[in-house]
Amino acid sequence: MSDPMVPQSPPPEPKWTAAAITLVVIGLLILVPSGLCTGVMGISALFDSSDGANFNIVILAMALIVGGPFVVIGALLVRTGLRERRRG
Repeated sequence: MSDPMVPQSPPPEPKWTAAAITLVVIGLLILVPSGLCTGVMGISALFDSSDGANFNIVILAMALIVGGPFVVIGALLVRTGLRERRRG
């Protein structure tokens, strides 16, 4: 057990490394545009009622299938960059 009267040193601050910055920047460059495009297509497919429900489901599925992997890849790059920062 540690003595409660002895002050504990705070944990070291996380450091931004070049690899962490690169991963976060590239991840954001992929995530933001693809997320916006996928979101706009998905929301417009949900609220557009001019062409029928089946067509809207096809548009929504297409937006998720085409844009979804890029959103996931961008989010994973950002997450990896932030986790790399904690290790540094």
